[in-house]
Amino acid sequence: MRRIFLVFLLILWELAGTILMSRWWYANPDYFPHFSEKFWRRLDLIFGVANVDDAKNVEFFVVVAASFLIVTMLAAVAVVIIRYAKRKYLAIR
Repeated sequence: MRRIFLVFLLILWELAGTILMSRWWYANPDYFPHFSEKFWRRLDLIFGVANVDDAKNVEFFVVVAASFLIVTMLAAVAVVIIRYAKRKYLAIR
C-alpha cells in the first residue's frame, strides 16, 4: 500500500510540477533558454502552422513538453539521492 501511495505522490508531483513550471515559464520567459528561429520554423513545418493561433499551440506544446522533461529529470535526481541517503543511513546503523 505504501508503494502505491508513493507512486501516486510521484505522479501528482509530475502533474503539478509541469503545470506550475509551464505557468512560470509563460510569466517569466527571460529565465528560460530561448530556442533559435530555425527550431521554431522547423516545428512550424512539421506541424503545418497556417496562422498565429496554430503557432501559439505549437509554442504551448513545446513549453509543456520541456517543463515535463525538466520536472521528470529533477524527480529522478531526487529519487536517486533519497535512495542513496537511505542506503547510506541504514548501513550506518
